[in-house]
Amino acid sequence: MNSWRADREPAVCAAFASLTASVTEDLEPDRVVDTLSGECARLLPIDSTEVFLPGLELERHPAVVDEGPARESYETGNDIAVHDLSAEVSRWPGYVAKRVGKGFAAVSALPLRTMDETVGAIAFLSAGTVVLSAEDRRLGRALADVATLCLLQQRELRHYRRLSEQLQTALDSRIVIEQAKGMLAERVGVDVGAAFHRLRSFARSTNRKLSEVARGVVEGTLDARELRRRHR
Repeated sequence: MNSWRADREPAVCAAFASLTASVTEDLEPDRVVDTLSGECARLLPIDSTEVFLPGLELERHPAVVDEGPARESYETGNDIAVHDLSAEVSRWPGYVAKRVGKGFAAVSALPLRTMDETVGAIAFLSAGTVVLSAEDRRLGRALADVATLCLLQQRELRHYRRLSEQLQTALDSRIVIEQAKGMLAERVGVDVGAAFHRLRSFARSTNRKLSEVARGVVEGTLDARELRRRHR
């Protein structure tokens, strides 16, 4: 039997399932961070969490900008454990003043990383001068690892979604341009090559996108005679 308490195992399994579901239900990192923070608060003896994810904009979680254990854990790739936060004023002066002022006394931090990439870090704050035990740190690490994989999966899915949208836009533009070429060729009595040349020349002379000009021809908002006058 593993070292996690038996009475916590169902909740741990539910936490992993919840983190995994956050990828398929929402492609925004806030969802993963919300789930990670909530599950850590439910399963670990802590009072609050902080998550540092450089390069990602989080709506519901303020960015850790200047200093602190989460940022240091991310930059060094190391775990951090501080029993007495007030004693670290020379290490993180602004951070310590803010957190001690809010009643926090101890902090632990873990990097959010895979084998070849560190995407951020999570810090666990406690009102008592006690850092995470070895058992709780293992659980925190497992949750952090799953959250990291979820964030990376989200990033890949967002990338492919943007790529798909760009390809669809390019395809739509190509279709409307082909339609406009045929319509213009018929209206002004030229071949499709000449029609395309007129579309392109008009777009350049009016500083408009070719697809925009083509759509105007197809939808009838741009008179073919205007293209003829410009061409002449």
